[in-house]
Amino acid sequence: MRLLLLNILILCVIDPINADTTNRALQVSPVPGLFVGGVGLLCKNFEGNNSFVLLTKDRETAGSATFKDDDVTYDMLPLEGKTPDFYTYSANEDFKINRQTLTLEKDGHSYSCKIQNISDLHKAAERDLKILLSKNKI
Repeated sequence: MRLLLLNILILCVIDPINADTTNRALQVSPVPGLFVGGVGLLCKNFEGNNSFVLLTKDRETAGSATFKDDDVTYDMLPLEGKTPDFYTYSANEDFKINRQTLTLEKDGHSYSCKIQNISDLHKAAERDLKILLSKNKI
């Protein structure tokens, strides 16, 4: 009898210890997984326009935020050239980042950039899109 009660007591104590308490919900990030471990650049020009750029960890790909279908998406730009001073990415446009001053040359415009966490940068792009959408009449 004692042995049976001891076994029941042990099972009651051990079972909660072995319980799976992890959250197995799928963690979905709005930022493409390619950029995990990378860096974000929030870039502004003197006219007050913003440009949002994500760089992969190895800097081999840049993502330029665009607003399509009322959502933030990223145009993927492969690395075209790397020097001690610049990263140059190929696209339909000139896209050059100065590695020392963090200036971006894009579409013939110059932007001054600040480093940001990729999630914070994506949130900033979403805020910018909401501001643009709030101006719509319909």
